[in-house]
Amino acid sequence: MTAVAAGPLAGAAHPRPRHWLARPLATDRDTVTAQARRLLDTHHSGTAGPVRCLTARERSATFTVGDPPQAILKWHADEAAYLGERLAYDLLATDRLLPRLRGSSDEARTLLVDYLPAPADLTNLDIFDDLISLVVRVHTASARWEPAMHAAMAQWRVDTLLAEDPPWVDDPPAWRRTLNLIAAAHGPTHVPVGNLDLATDHVRRQPDGQLALVDVETLRPDVTGVPDVVTLAYLAAHAHHTRPGPWVRARYLHHAARAGATWTDRNLLAALTGFAAATGLTSLHGLDD
Repeated sequence: MTAVAAGPLAGAAHPRPRHWLARPLATDRDTVTAQARRLLDTHHSGTAGPVRCLTARERSATFTVGDPPQAILKWHADEAAYLGERLAYDLLATDRLLPRLRGSSDEARTLLVDYLPAPADLTNLDIFDDLISLVVRVHTASARWEPAMHAAMAQWRVDTLLAEDPPWVDDPPAWRRTLNLIAAAHGPTHVPVGNLDLATDHVRRQPDGQLALVDVETLRPDVTGVPDVVTLAYLAAHAHHTRPGPWVRARYLHHAARAGATWTDRNLLAALTGFAAATGLTSLHGLDD
């Protein structure tokens, strides 16, 4: 069992096992940039322009393509992580919450998406509220899926997840209480998509002015959206918003109700504390104030 070392979810059990990455990528920027150029030529041949490395980590690398940049190339070391991010584009397609997907390659484990240069100013209260609305749309996405998508994701329905405790939780009864609260708010056939990698540099403006998330590699249908509410409170505190925990909780409830969920303040607090107990999360960042 591993735990998140720092940040908004410090202490929480990590669903990925220790030593999960079997074949890490190179972290030398010149090396991975040369490899990225070959991947583009082979698997995304219609894309031309200079390639510049943005990040070079063992688990993934990202590059801008073009001058000025027109696209982002994301290269995964792990097939499951690639497939998870690729699936996110299908799960969230109807809501346009992500940059436009230009192409992907299962063989190369790469995604090519539109480059969005404009970061969102999360110190602006209205823009942060837009981010909370976006996160709620992720959490309620399964309510807007077509029947075929529902059928494909049936194993991740909350009533199915209740049948077996995941190995990474510390307190299974607390985990089941959290899932039951989610089922009460969204219905038993809800698929609890969540676990977003929310960060200030991952929230960008689309050409029409709407917000988009530019990194969804951590999205999962079995961790729930509860940790995202915790991360929102953490980000709101770092953006110096007044009473960030209660404000995020109130705005999340507002947007969730507009999206058809039936959370109450009491049940949302219980889900947050239940998730903390189940996973070892050390702080709710004021959400319980």
